[in-house]
Amino acid sequence: MKVTPQSIVKPVELTVRPDRQGFIVEDAATRDYYEMSGLCVEALDRMKEGMPLGAIETELKAKYPEEDVDLLDFAKQLLELRLIAELDGTTVETAANETKREARVPRTSGGFGWIPPRAAAALFHPALRFVYILAMLTNVLLLVLRPELFPRYRDVFLFDSMVMNSVVWLALSFVLLMLHELGHIVAVRSFGLPARLGIGHRFVFVVFETEMNGIWSLAPKQRNRAFLAGMGVDQLLLLLCLVVQTTLPGDSGLIPMVAAVAVLDLFLKLAFQCCFFMKTDLYYVAENWTGCYNLMERSRAWLGRKRVGRGGGRADEPLAVRVYAFFYAAGYVLNIVLILFFFAPQLVVSLMTVLPWLAVPSETARFWDAVVFALEIIGLGSLLVYAWRKSRAESAADRGRNFS
Repeated sequence: MKVTPQSIVKPVELTVRPDRQGFIVEDAATRDYYEMSGLCVEALDRMKEGMPLGAIETELKAKYPEEDVDLLDFAKQLLELRLIAELDGTTVETAANETKREARVPRTSGGFGWIPPRAAAALFHPALRFVYILAMLTNVLLLVLRPELFPRYRDVFLFDSMVMNSVVWLALSFVLLMLHELGHIVAVRSFGLPARLGIGHRFVFVVFETEMNGIWSLAPKQRNRAFLAGMGVDQLLLLLCLVVQTTLPGDSGLIPMVAAVAVLDLFLKLAFQCCFFMKTDLYYVAENWTGCYNLMERSRAWLGRKRVGRGGGRADEPLAVRVYAFFYAAGYVLNIVLILFFFAPQLVVSLMTVLPWLAVPSETARFWDAVVFALEIIGLGSLLVYAWRKSRAESAADRGRNFS
């Protein structure tokens, strides 16, 4: 359908909420959220009043002389995003919109609805929030007073069998990860919103992640509860494991050894939360606090422009984008350090121990030990490839969700 300056455009039903540096616009039918500037919201209001695009553009150019106002381009973007209900009196792709709504049903149905919002909210009472902070401070104090509790990469090698070591670590890491995500889920449910689990990746690591798009309907301050809930659970679990190691001597059996593995896993998870470039929980807190959404993409474009004198994005990026660019670069350095001093040594030791066993089928137990370990590596690699492809598809689908 052709859009002209004389076109009269009617948007779909939208809910507009003020945010820190603009507005969050929600498609009431699909529950999709978009960040828009005040200028865009005013344009939508004029569209609802039935004004032609050309007249709207003339009015907004007079009101915002320093802004680049192009209503035809804006209307075309709205068409691509299925945010226009009628164009010049003609219904716009009603069947396509219906198909889209049906495809979006999983976002709003289910979503751990069996968790009562009132019970979930009780876990985030102000008094309990103090408990999470106290747990974090206690963990720091324990590690300072008892430096031997600081995790080492060799803590993961509990047995002579590499399969047993990897199974214990993978199983324990999975349980801890699910408890972390449960924190996010309960926090989202405390607002009566749906949440879903999905598979993603951060750099070269496969992760489970909580999809909580509905939190964009909340005030910025309320969103932090959902963003930080997982880390609060991690601190409680870390405190429990450190207490176990402190109260039980090293030769007490398997329990303190497993606790040491859990401490290593939780410590690495906490360290990775500081890797802002991987869009961790702290990344979303920073985005929410500054009001600069798509912080990573905007900082990446700014760095590219500074490095080679070109790149996308606006030239007048706010301070938050420029400051984040430093953390974006530093995050890569931190991640490489963690890989070199934690993951790489574990992987090298494991492979050097296991690979020779594949050439000795006569050593039945060790041979199958090596086979199972190799299958685990292949399985994780397959999940990583799946997560990469999923991430690329979602990035393509989400392109253009932000308007300036």
